[in-house]
This record gives sequence, C-alpha cells and structure tokens, in this order.
Amino acid sequence: MKLMFRNARHYNEEGSQVYNDANILENIVKDKQKELGPPPEEDDMGSPKLKLRRSGVAASPKKARTQTTPLQQKLTDLYEAVRNFTDNRGRRLSTVFQRLPSRSELPDYYAAIKRPIDMERIRSYMVQGRYQDVDSLAEDFILMFNNACTYNEPESLIYRDALLLHRAFLEARRQMEDEEDGDEGGLGGLSVASLVHELIRNLFVSMMGHQDDEGRCYSDSLAEVPAIDPANPEDPPLSLEIIRNNVDRGRYRRLDVFQEHVFEVLEKARRLNRTDSEIFEDSVELQHFFVKIRDELCKNGEILLTPALSYTSKHLHADIDQEKREKLPQEIEEDRLKREEDKKALPEEDKAEGAAGSQWLSGPQSSYSQDCNFENNTYSVGDCVYVHAESSTISKWDQSLKAQRKDCRLTREQESRLPTHWLKSKGAHTTMADALWRLRDLMMKDTFNIRQAYNL
Repeated sequence: MKLMFRNARHYNEEGSQVYNDANILENIVKDKQKELGPPPEEDDMGSPKLKLRRSGVAASPKKARTQTTPLQQKLTDLYEAVRNFTDNRGRRLSTVFQRLPSRSELPDYYAAIKRPIDMERIRSYMVQGRYQDVDSLAEDFILMFNNACTYNEPESLIYRDALLLHRAFLEARRQMEDEEDGDEGGLGGLSVASLVHELIRNLFVSMMGHQDDEGRCYSDSLAEVPAIDPANPEDPPLSLEIIRNNVDRGRYRRLDVFQEHVFEVLEKARRLNRTDSEIFEDSVELQHFFVKIRDELCKNGEILLTPALSYTSKHLHADIDQEKREKLPQEIEEDRLKREEDKKALPEEDKAEGAAGSQWLSGPQSSYSQDCNFENNTYSVGDCVYVHAESSTISKWDQSLKAQRKDCRLTREQESRLPTHWLKSKGAHTTMADALWRLRDLMMKDTFNIRQAYNL
C-alpha cells in the first residue's frame, strides 16, 4: 500500500486531487495500524507466495498442486481422443462441438434439445471434479452426440461427424479398457451387462458411421425405409432411428436380439426396393460391415460368446443370392410391362414414325458402307459429326427432355452425370423411361431430316 501511495504522489502534481487523496488514505492506514498494535514477526509477514519462496518451496500453483490421479488421466485421455480426432482429409471433427450457439443465435435448437451440452462444458466439469468415474463422462459425451443427431438431418455433415466422434470415443475407451485388462490379466470387475451394452453401442455407431470412398454414409439412404412394414402393418414399427433410441436407453441386453432388429430393418429395405437400387446395395454393404465389426468386437467368441455369432458372412451371401433370385424375375416382368405401357401411351404420329423407322432400319444397309462428301470433307462410317441446329432440321431434344424425379432409380454418382435440367419434380415426361423413348423418337426424326436436307 505504501508503494501505491508513493506512485500516486510521484505521477501526479502536488496539490492535485489524487495527490491529496493519497496523503489522506496513507494517514488513515497509519492510524489504523496503530490501533491494531505492533506489526507481527517477520516470519509471519508476507503473502503465501513469499513464505513459500523463503521456505524453498515452489510458488507456482501448478507445481504446488497434487499429482494427477489415474481417473483424471483417463478422463483427459478420452477427452483429447475426441477433440483431436480427424477424418482421412485431416479435418478436425470436434470444432463444431466445442461451443454451442447462443439461444439468441439458434432459439429453435434450445426448444428441441432439453439438455444442451458442448465440449467446453464437459471440460469445465472435468476441471471441477464433477466426474467420479469414466461412465459419467461417457454419459455427457453420448448426450452431446445424441443431441446433434436429434436436431440435425441424417444427411447433414454434423450428423455424420457426431457418429464418427461417437465411434472414436468408444474405440478410445475400449482401447483403454483392453490395456487395463492386459495389466490385470482379465476383465476384472467389469460386469457382463455393461460389456454387452458397450459392445452394442460401439457396433451400432460403427455401422451408422460406415462411409464409402467419397465420404457418403451408407446409412443415409436407409432413412427413407418406412418404420411400418407395408406387407405386415400389424407388426411393431422398426427403423434405424428406433433402434438408436433403444441403444441410447440401454434397452438391449442381448446381442442376438439387437442383431435381429438391425437385420430386420436391412432386409425390409431390400424387400421394398429393386435389386439395382442404391438402398438395396447400401443395405447389403451395411450388413456385411455389421458382421465384420461384430466378429472383431467379440473376437470370434473370446470376449463374448453369443448366438448372434452363428450367423456368418457365408449365410449372408446365401441370403442375398436367394433374395436376388426371387426378385429378378419379377423386376424383369415389371420392366417388360412398363415398356409395353409406354408404347401404348405414345401418340399416333410417334407410332407411325417409329414404324417407318423400323422399316428403314430393316431395309438394305449398303449405304452405310460408302463414304460421303460434304463441303469438301469426306466422312466414313464411324466418324462423329456435330451438326449445328441452324434450322428446323434438328430438334432441340437436349432442352425438351425433362423426366420426373420420383421414378428415377439412379445412384447419386449416376445422377450427377446428367444435365442439370434432366430431372425435375414436375417434368414434361411422367417417367424417365418416357423421356428415353422420346429421345429415341427425336433422334430418329433428326436422322431422317438430316439425310433429306443434305441428300445423304
């Protein structure tokens, strides 16, 4: 305090308000000190830091703290495993989970999510010592991931990142428990119920986060599978979202029951869709991946011996082949009937042009074996020629073809190769097959017009 008063007098002019106040306060302190009696002994004076320095003990609070406990080290390792997790492109997935937007920025989130939490809050809980075991930390991490999956759509990036981070957390915890088991020579005090629960959770999160080479989750397309089976409407509804809720609430106590529910959803997806559809292919991939991860987690019965292990990849291959044998004849017949319906639905003039085209195609083909000349250029069979549509000779077929999206059974990669205007919610053609048949007719008509216009 003497230093403070001295500085006030040094940096302010004599007679100023600050200068006078410093003198007054210093006199008050001196009078109060006289009332309290003589000062304490020198050894008792000074701050705790000064005493520590005099006694030779480090004054830094960090150094003065007790050593990190084994539990604190476990919690820190798990937290860092989530925080530092990156995808195959090096992107840190935890960035968006570090801090939630405020209520003013995203009010609908707080209306939908009753228990919001982010990684900053989890970190503060760790510092405060609120986590008495690893399970309590796991509950908050799982709550954070579930909140992200509840609020965001399955196709969103945050949804996928939540699944991947969830899997990263479970893998880090499993690795930690494996190391402890190796040190203790067994499972120790870990109960079978908790082991099964964690195994099921890990298996489900791994399956939902399974991606292709382009980063697309195979489970995205299965969001369209209805919970109620149209063939058996009286059965209880079942979907991947319902299974996820059951897993989060710990309702599955047996791996074979959980596997039965997952397989039921995947088989329903294949039964309700064609064999050449994206959903069918994704369900097959997910089931293969499920069996693979299940065997790895159970270590083929060494960790957990369950009836679920009796279903192997060999059985899955046989089931898929049987499903295709049953569905393919039906799909071929459906395609044939569809083509016949499309032919009947063609206008009369298109039918006449199609018939003329058939006669022309069935006629002599000798003209194709000859070269032709046009504007001092010679063209042979197989040459590609681009003809500008400067007259009515060439139709604007590339602009007139617009198929409705609802009938398309294309993968996203196949769809991306089409012109941007090809698929519309209200296209000019009822189905994509109609558009393709119209394309054939237009190209046939253009061929006749070109031959007639240029005397080919």
